[in-house]
Amino acid sequence: MSSNSLCPACGSADIKKLLYTSQGGFLWTPFLNFIKCRGCGARFSGKTGQLDPQVPKGMRIISVIVILGFIGLMVGFALSSSFNPLENASPSPTPNVKVPTPSRR
Repeated sequence: MSSNSLCPACGSADIKKLLYTSQGGFLWTPFLNFIKCRGCGARFSGKTGQLDPQVPKGMRIISVIVILGFIGLMVGFALSSSFNPLENASPSPTPNVKVPTPSRR
């Protein structure tokens, strides 16, 4: 973090870089450089200085798609392993008895 970063709300230099926010989660918060002032509690973007930054809609959509894809994969693996009929069926025994064939007289 640069030494010339000041809080745009109060001008304090006592700031910390956030690792998690409810909007950005663990994925987008560090990427978007969200910062919180320890003096007044205001959140702002370290890149633009905008107070109370928002995560762009495109990034939210990507996050939802990734989460739903991961859940879909987990459900798919669970269903494929529990519903395999060939794996769960026991082999039927083959009879060793000779069956007489009818003969023509």
